[in-house]
Amino acid sequence: MFCFNDALALGALRTLYERGLRVPDDMAVMGFDDIEAARYSTPSLSSVAPDKGAIARHAVDLLLERIETPDRPAQEVVVGHTLHTRESTEGGIAPTAH
Repeated sequence: MFCFNDALALGALRTLYERGLRVPDDMAVMGFDDIEAARYSTPSLSSVAPDKGAIARHAVDLLLERIETPDRPAQEVVVGHTLHTRESTEGGIAPTAH
Protein backbone atom coordinates (compact mmCIF):
# COMPACT_ATOMS: atom_id res chain seq x y z
CA MET A 1 0.00 0.00 0.00
CA PHE A 2 1.45 3.37 -1.02
CA CYS A 3 -0.06 6.20 0.99
CA PHE A 4 -0.31 9.89 0.05
CA ASN A 5 1.77 10.84 3.09
CA ASP A 6 3.34 9.30 6.18
CA ALA A 7 0.49 10.35 8.48
CA LEU A 8 -1.95 8.28 6.41
CA ALA A 9 0.56 5.42 6.25
CA LEU A 10 0.89 5.42 10.05
CA GLY A 11 -2.90 5.30 10.28
CA ALA A 12 -2.88 2.38 7.85
CA LEU A 13 -0.31 0.56 10.02
CA ARG A 14 -2.60 1.01 13.02
CA THR A 15 -5.72 -0.15 11.15
CA LEU A 16 -3.95 -3.20 9.74
CA TYR A 17 -2.72 -4.07 13.25
CA GLU A 18 -6.25 -3.71 14.69
CA ARG A 19 -7.57 -6.05 12.00
CA GLY A 20 -4.98 -8.71 12.79
CA LEU A 21 -2.90 -8.22 9.65
CA ARG A 22 0.88 -8.32 9.90
CA VAL A 23 3.04 -5.72 8.19
CA PRO A 24 4.95 -6.54 6.01
CA ASP A 25 3.97 -10.25 6.01
CA ASP A 26 0.35 -9.70 4.94
CA MET A 27 0.68 -6.22 3.45
CA ALA A 28 3.59 -3.87 2.83
CA VAL A 29 3.06 -0.18 3.61
CA MET A 30 4.96 2.88 2.35
CA GLY A 31 4.43 6.58 2.93
CA PHE A 32 5.59 9.82 1.36
CA ASP A 33 7.40 12.72 3.03
CA ASP A 34 9.53 10.82 5.58
CA ILE A 35 8.39 12.49 8.80
CA GLU A 36 10.46 11.72 11.89
CA ALA A 37 7.77 9.45 13.36
CA ALA A 38 8.26 7.07 10.40
CA ARG A 39 11.54 5.88 11.91
CA TYR A 40 10.00 5.14 15.31
CA SER A 41 6.74 3.39 14.42
CA THR A 42 6.40 -0.36 14.86
CA PRO A 43 7.21 -1.60 12.33
CA SER A 44 9.30 1.34 11.14
CA LEU A 45 7.69 2.93 8.07
CA SER A 46 9.28 2.90 4.64
CA SER A 47 8.94 6.32 3.03
CA VAL A 48 9.90 8.50 0.10
CA ALA A 49 11.71 11.66 1.24
CA PRO A 50 11.42 14.48 -1.29
CA ASP A 51 14.19 17.08 -1.43
CA LYS A 52 12.34 19.69 0.63
CA GLY A 53 15.12 22.26 0.24
CA ALA A 54 14.90 22.05 -3.54
CA ILE A 55 11.10 22.33 -3.39
CA ALA A 56 11.41 25.49 -1.27
CA ARG A 57 14.05 27.05 -3.55
CA HIS A 58 12.00 26.34 -6.69
CA ALA A 59 8.82 27.66 -5.06
CA VAL A 60 10.48 30.97 -4.14
CA ASP A 61 12.11 31.31 -7.57
CA LEU A 62 8.83 30.61 -9.37
CA LEU A 63 6.95 33.03 -7.11
CA LEU A 64 9.45 35.81 -7.84
CA GLU A 65 9.22 35.07 -11.57
CA ARG A 66 5.40 35.17 -11.38
CA ILE A 67 5.52 38.55 -9.59
CA GLU A 68 7.83 39.96 -12.29
CA THR A 69 5.91 38.39 -15.19
CA PRO A 70 2.29 37.65 -14.19
CA ASP A 71 1.39 36.27 -17.63
CA ARG A 72 4.17 33.70 -17.57
CA PRO A 73 2.83 30.17 -18.18
CA ALA A 74 2.90 27.59 -15.39
CA GLN A 75 6.04 25.47 -15.10
CA GLU A 76 6.59 21.91 -13.98
CA VAL A 77 9.54 21.27 -11.68
CA VAL A 78 10.93 17.87 -10.78
CA VAL A 79 13.07 17.48 -7.66
CA GLY A 80 15.08 14.58 -6.33
CA HIS A 81 14.03 12.17 -3.60
CA THR A 82 15.44 9.46 -1.37
CA LEU A 83 13.75 6.11 -0.80
CA HIS A 84 14.02 4.95 2.82
CA THR A 85 13.20 1.25 2.91
CA ARG A 86 12.38 0.15 6.44
CA GLU A 87 10.57 -2.70 8.20
CA SER A 88 7.10 -1.97 6.79
CA THR A 89 8.29 -3.19 3.39
CA GLU A 90 10.71 -5.87 4.62
CA GLY A 91 13.32 -3.13 4.74
CA GLY A 92 16.70 -2.63 6.19
CA ILE A 93 18.14 -1.60 2.82
CA ALA A 94 20.21 1.56 2.76
CA PRO A 95 18.51 4.75 1.46
CA THR A 96 18.76 5.39 -2.26
CA ALA A 97 18.77 8.88 -3.75
CA HIS A 98 17.19 9.79 -7.08
